[in-house]
Amino acid sequence: MRLVSFWGKGGTGKTTCSASLAAGLSEEEGKDVLLLTTDPTPTLSDVLKYSLGPAPVRVDGFRNLWAAQFDEEAVKRMWRERFGEEVYEVVSSFLPVGRDFVDYAAGAPGIADQFMLYLVYLHWRGGEHDLIVWDTPASSGSMRLLRIEEEFYSHMSEAIRMYLRLRGFLKRMRRRSSLRNPLELIEEWRDLARGILEMLTDESHTPILVATPERVSYLLTVRMRREMEGMGIRIRTVIVNRLLRRCGCEELDAMAKRQTDVLKEFKASFDRVRVIENVGFEPSGREDLLRFYDNLRGLI
Repeated sequence: MRLVSFWGKGGTGKTTCSASLAAGLSEEEGKDVLLLTTDPTPTLSDVLKYSLGPAPVRVDGFRNLWAAQFDEEAVKRMWRERFGEEVYEVVSSFLPVGRDFVDYAAGAPGIADQFMLYLVYLHWRGGEHDLIVWDTPASSGSMRLLRIEEEFYSHMSEAIRMYLRLRGFLKRMRRRSSLRNPLELIEEWRDLARGILEMLTDESHTPILVATPERVSYLLTVRMRREMEGMGIRIRTVIVNRLLRRCGCEELDAMAKRQTDVLKEFKASFDRVRVIENVGFEPSGREDLLRFYDNLRGLI
């Protein structure tokens, strides 16, 4: 299964690009596309003009487009349903905690970020669609998400080693014979984290950075590429969005000149740069998204 992901700072047009690519590939190429957003403050419903939740739904008015968005409370609830009992079994095997510990753990920093990666991974592994298009959180959230997953995998390896050292003691401390072996659960979590990292570095994954022709955006995009490639995630394309053209207005022409200078830096730093001029409107709904798709043809 193909996975295409869009990364960048807030306000660059990631969601628009994600939705337009998904709509265009679904409508014009007949692909069965799943569009996901893991932005903690999602706007995908507004862009599609269609009510969305954490369960993928077929979007009316599009040929083969499915979509879902995950808000923070839904993610916490889904995490408790999927991992709450397992976390309780591991922790309660050596600490006197009640089941309310699960609610505490669900709100721990990084849990929601890590679980949203898990949800993308489930759909990628499931293979129900031809293509997944993933709208990631804004740059700081995206980088935190990747670091958390990398650290989680490392910590699970440490947890296994620690558990092996304490296995005899923990065996005596376990209060219920019905509990699964915590070592098995920890190993399963480590394997899951490894699977997610492999998804991100797999050749079937096409990560795309979205930026605007501004100096700060350029520097941030260069830094994101460096961090992502350091994790083995190879960047294929950079989209430079909302480029102004000179129009005879002195102030706007000066801004366009600065943007053109920054665009030269993008082209000198990245092998593949797709430039999209400022369209003058915020695309939303089927017709707008398919019109914007003209800027994305041949991207993947």
